[in-house]
Amino acid sequence: MNITSKPLCAYRIVYPTDALPGLRRAAETLSAFVEAAAKCPLAVVPDTEPPYPCEVILGITSRDTEAVAAARTEVVDDGFAILAEGTRVFVTAPTVRGVVYGVYALLEDYFGVRFCSSRYQALHPEKIRDIPGNLRRIENPGFMSRDTFWFDVLNPAEESAVDFPCACRSNHGAMPHVGGGVSYAGNFVHTLPDLAGTAHEPGVQPCLTDETVFETVRTNVRKWLDENPTAKIISVSQNDSYAEQQGCQCEACRAIDEREGTPMGSLLTFVNRIADDIQDDYPDVWVDTLAYRYTRKAPKTIKPAKNVIIRLCSIECCFSHPLDDPACPQNAAFVRDIEEWSAICKHLYIWDYTTDFLCYLSPFPNLGVLRQNVKFFKDHNVIGVFEQGNYQSYSGEFGELRAYLLAKLLWNPDMTEDEYDAHMDEFLSDYYGPGWRFVRQYIDETTALAATRHLHIYDWPNAILPAADGEASTLAAHYVSLWNEALAAATDDAKLAHVRQSRIQALYYATFTPGYPANTLPELHAAIRESGITHFREGGLVPAELDPQNLPDLH
Repeated sequence: MNITSKPLCAYRIVYPTDALPGLRRAAETLSAFVEAAAKCPLAVVPDTEPPYPCEVILGITSRDTEAVAAARTEVVDDGFAILAEGTRVFVTAPTVRGVVYGVYALLEDYFGVRFCSSRYQALHPEKIRDIPGNLRRIENPGFMSRDTFWFDVLNPAEESAVDFPCACRSNHGAMPHVGGGVSYAGNFVHTLPDLAGTAHEPGVQPCLTDETVFETVRTNVRKWLDENPTAKIISVSQNDSYAEQQGCQCEACRAIDEREGTPMGSLLTFVNRIADDIQDDYPDVWVDTLAYRYTRKAPKTIKPAKNVIIRLCSIECCFSHPLDDPACPQNAAFVRDIEEWSAICKHLYIWDYTTDFLCYLSPFPNLGVLRQNVKFFKDHNVIGVFEQGNYQSYSGEFGELRAYLLAKLLWNPDMTEDEYDAHMDEFLSDYYGPGWRFVRQYIDETTALAATRHLHIYDWPNAILPAADGEASTLAAHYVSLWNEALAAATDDAKLAHVRQSRIQALYYATFTPGYPANTLPELHAAIRESGITHFREGGLVPAELDPQNLPDLH
């Protein structure tokens, strides 16, 4: 491999002397993976070392040229620039986080490295390619805020060779090692009970026209901001609720809501007051609130203040069909809501849902709609996306694949269907090995079956993949057989472990099938134990009735 027509081994990696730990780690990661992929170790040195003829230079350093500085001015948010000058390659950005993203892009696009999970990276020597001498690449993210809220991204393995959240280009949380991320003062969501001193009970909402409540919230908002001086967002958002529950029903709150045609009327009035109160003292802070359940519909006349984020939630939606599919009546209301919000809100975020929260182990065939949904968000002026998945433990389904694909989509929401499929197929091949086509067949078949009905995030497995009378056992046996074929084809211990872990979904589905062989239960138990799974559903550890030791024989 050559860089700007010079042999790779002629190069060394340069980082700023005062580099944050995350950038220094990125330099070491670049060196390690270049050696693994191209069999060529590169020295890593600070920019206080005398200039060397051939260098890969990371960040803002004493080596900067006018062209490098000019490229940085074209970078938006935490994007990055990669450019070549003579025998030097620069990876630069206004933020340290952007530089680190650029390092991972360099490894992916020129050294053939694929970051499948925090515990597994794949090397593709056949995809190593020269870095041209005229390279000038400016890459900016599709969304300002990108949160792939899956366990492995949030809790990368301690022994991981990579900074996996940065490899995914996620920017949620404090991230001090790379100079900060999109961080909140205080809690992230459902904050009004804490701010107002009211009950943390679903459906119990404070009165939003009570001046005592306002003063209490106002005082606590300022307290949280003073305690978290680096935070740029504070959530002033309703308590959680069930579908049938509403906000405060006092006469004053209801008067606003009726006038505005939505309970968001009283909530947004309250949030705008808080935002107006703090804007002079905290000019760089945004106030985040939810458009969730009963507040999802936009008000008739009230608009969000200039420092307010509206986070629209898709919790009621169908996820077997694209959100903008005109043939899916269950998503029509959400389409109207996002159209109304995007017309009046400059800072529109999305809270999206990407797994079965009732049964984390259940198949959840939504891989066919992820690309279209993310593109739909981008087309409606959304600037931040939170993709909630199984955030509590390792996945017995497709957690790693889904996190990988969502990370790609949040960075590039305009990718084509062919590009999306290529990312999926490459991951499947890397992660599961030679039997990956059986896994792809399983994905395609379950996706097609789920599309014959509506798919929600609190469905039981036998409702997600319905079978005609008398055919359930045959269907379950077929799904398990596909995974068995992938298992038999696995070529090493890592791929064998990956197949066994994701195969849990088919075994779990089979436990809901009358007539399916009961002797699969010990195998299911063993796979669960080996996988490190601790949570079977949102909100708690393994319930007794789903504990591998106690899983009932349903046959």
